[in-house]
Amino acid sequence: MSSAHTPLSRLPKGARATVVAIAAQAIFGDADESVTLRLKELGFLPGAVLQVIGFGLFSADPIAVRINGTKFGLRRAEAEKILTLAHPA
Repeated sequence: MSSAHTPLSRLPKGARATVVAIAAQAIFGDADESVTLRLKELGFLPGAVLQVIGFGLFSADPIAVRINGTKFGLRRAEAEKILTLAHPA
């Protein structure tokens, strides 16, 4: 992972970024591949532009994201899988 690639879970509210890749996360164990597939089916594909809309209470789950005109709520562990390239503010 390049230092320029920031996991979606670490982007601030309002940030815009381009999806670079979806990384494996050991926390999902054997289900990691199916979580990756689900994220891709939702549109989290390399080159897609997203925006962080907000966070749950006390910056906890879910993380609200807009991608391809659709809003999604992701768990922080899912958002950690999505590597992004942040756009300049």
